[in-house]
Amino acid sequence: MVKIAPFRGLVYNAEAIAAHGGLLTSPPYDVLTPAQRDEYLQSHPNNFLHLDLGRVLPRDKDPLSWHSRSAKLLKDWIKTGVLERRDQPAIYLMDTDWTHPVTGRKQTRHGFIALMRLEAPAQSASVRPHEKTFSYHKKERLALMEKTKAQLSPVFGFFPDPDGQILRAMYDFSRTDPDIYINERSGLAHSISFLQTSETVGQLVRSLADKTVYIADGHHRYETALNYSAKVKKALGEVPEDSAINYIMIYLCPMSDPGLCILPTHRLLRRLDQSNEEILKALAPLAEVKEYPFAPNGEKGARKLLSSKLVEDNKKGLSVFGLYLAGAESCYLLKVRERVKQDLVERDPASSQLTALDVSVLTQVIFQRGLGLSEEDMDNPDLIDYISSTTEAVKAATSEATRATFLVNPTSFEEILRVTEEGLVMPRKATYFYPKVSSGLVFNLIDPAETVVSVGR
Repeated sequence: MVKIAPFRGLVYNAEAIAAHGGLLTSPPYDVLTPAQRDEYLQSHPNNFLHLDLGRVLPRDKDPLSWHSRSAKLLKDWIKTGVLERRDQPAIYLMDTDWTHPVTGRKQTRHGFIALMRLEAPAQSASVRPHEKTFSYHKKERLALMEKTKAQLSPVFGFFPDPDGQILRAMYDFSRTDPDIYINERSGLAHSISFLQTSETVGQLVRSLADKTVYIADGHHRYETALNYSAKVKKALGEVPEDSAINYIMIYLCPMSDPGLCILPTHRLLRRLDQSNEEILKALAPLAEVKEYPFAPNGEKGARKLLSSKLVEDNKKGLSVFGLYLAGAESCYLLKVRERVKQDLVERDPASSQLTALDVSVLTQVIFQRGLGLSEEDMDNPDLIDYISSTTEAVKAATSEATRATFLVNPTSFEEILRVTEEGLVMPRKATYFYPKVSSGLVFNLIDPAETVVSVGR
């Protein structure tokens, strides 16, 4: 059973939002480049990123020393009134206006931020992850949570709403005069309304009770919250069932919302020992390789043909990938041979839904069998980078830092559900939900002695 509850959120004060709202929030820490991080840190002294991804200073003996500074800064912002904790528990209804980066179409996503009861991962659990995580990020996030004693950013989850009942209820709850309105410089605009009455909160609580929540983004944060909860309970002994330590802050969106979108997550390999010729030769037994020369129509002309073929073959159920190699005057289409793909399924029939995924095929066939990368390599953020924008991925392909760029088709909602229903998890960064849930809109302080009061059960 999914258990959600209102909470006394920590938000920027009305004066700060009115004067500098667009400069206070930021994207999630794990999608920012170092240059983008610096830009957000410099944009405003109260930008959220000062708490969530502070600078490492030359004097720091420990690269995580900034965690202590974040904890002090959080206390200072609360003491000076930059941040205010709500007097009354609420669920935070949020409409986000955004523009599709490919089609240019303007859309609105409807969701809400609440507390949700933590559950250990299990096939029968009502809260289910869908992809693997990186070990370092979990360690770093746990250290930050221990210092700040706060959940700074929400996990992002979605849930089935086939008849649109919950989405329609959210439309009814929406206000024309939101309690918070923030227009970010990124182009996102958020309208947030505080749902505080027993009637509205209770309706959402009851509607979610029999649903399954799938984690879209924030797998590291969810696992970190579980680890932190276990660590605190071990130190304190038994804590009440309704202790705040048993809950996590989450943004939830119904699958019926047309504003919910998945973009591809392209792969950038930083290092490879093989030459371009050796890479293509190693991949040839595993995939048909079609070359798209840049001449005579330039890289953009070749990319247009490649992108069209990626979409066309994907609709046929084929596993296809685009490939850019450093220094090459062509891009390539890799069409994984069906006998190779079938071999994956036959090796592990119980995981057929997982092995059939493009991102699984890319990992197991192209990266591991073709290029000789290990499972440890897959967990190394210094070796593999991820980016959702095709334009930026291709741009990165020409940089000295990138050895090979692989373009992939987006994972579908149906594929996510099929995999998670079997209790399986996808490879890391299998999906890129867009837009990301901005950080800094609502915070959650964690006090094991504080009671979470659910409404409307």
